[in-house]
Amino acid sequence: MRNLKIGTRLALGFGLLIILLLIMSGIGAWRMIDSQRANDNLEERQTANTLILQWARQVEVNANQALAAANLTNPDVLAVFKKGMEASDKREADIRARIEAMITSPETQALYGSAMKVREAYTQGRTQAFKDLDNGDYAKADAFFNQEMPKITAHYIAEIDKLSKFQGDFVSHLFSESAQAARLGLSILAVATLLALILGPLFAWLVTRSITGPLRHAVELAGSVARRDLSRDIQPQGKDEVTSLEQALRNMGRDLRNAVGEIRSGSDAIASASAQISAGNLDLSSRTEQQASSLAETAATMEEITATVRQNADNAQQANTLAASAAKT
Repeated sequence: MRNLKIGTRLALGFGLLIILLLIMSGIGAWRMIDSQRANDNLEERQTANTLILQWARQVEVNANQALAAANLTNPDVLAVFKKGMEASDKREADIRARIEAMITSPETQALYGSAMKVREAYTQGRTQAFKDLDNGDYAKADAFFNQEMPKITAHYIAEIDKLSKFQGDFVSHLFSESAQAARLGLSILAVATLLALILGPLFAWLVTRSITGPLRHAVELAGSVARRDLSRDIQPQGKDEVTSLEQALRNMGRDLRNAVGEIRSGSDAIASASAQISAGNLDLSSRTEQQASSLAETAATMEEITATVRQNADNAQQANTLAASAAKT
């Protein structure tokens, strides 16, 4: 980590925290979107199932109206029942149109197709029976309404019930899947939170340790230099700003040690020269004393010579005086 700049390490630390926050936010958003999609799907399935049940009720109503109309003899009342049947058929058609728009899976389409085949037999038989009534073939019409129609109606409703049951089972399956997805999302969110609680402080501790540790060593080295202790050294490691500071402190300590060594060497040279000068002064003083003694002896000799010369001069003068006196006599 020391090979990375401090700014890069801090950026990585904050980046990791941001990534963890984004992951947790993404998980939350994913769960919200998935839950909303599941809810929409469930609502659509439940709406389709409700329409299927309405379809079954319309079939029952239509069948009851057909059976009632088959036993009527009053043309006006029969016309009213036929209009009711037409209205029931129209409501059924509207319901089936809405159901067709909602069912998209192959299974539901197959079940819907089976129900529509039975419906086709139901409508064709009913239409033919009413034609038989209109043509006066009451025996054939009664045989259909009393024998065949209840079976066809029961089969028709049974096929619709199969579709309704499939939709209900699918809704239950969706509820189960939604619950499992919710538990999975909570587990993933818990794991992501745990990782964030572990990785966040761990990475923060590593980054802090990689910065404060070298700085502490650098401060200790600077304190040693301030206390005139140049024996300590530091080994820079890495390529960050603290490494540059450590290198500068190491160079400063090395230069100070060299300067102190040079000063010490100069002091030793000065001390040696001073000792030599002191020895020379002592020798010169001794020689000066010897010269002074010689000069004193020379002065004494010169005084003796002077006294002798003076005595000789006096003796010569006396000799001259005696000579002069002898010459006069």
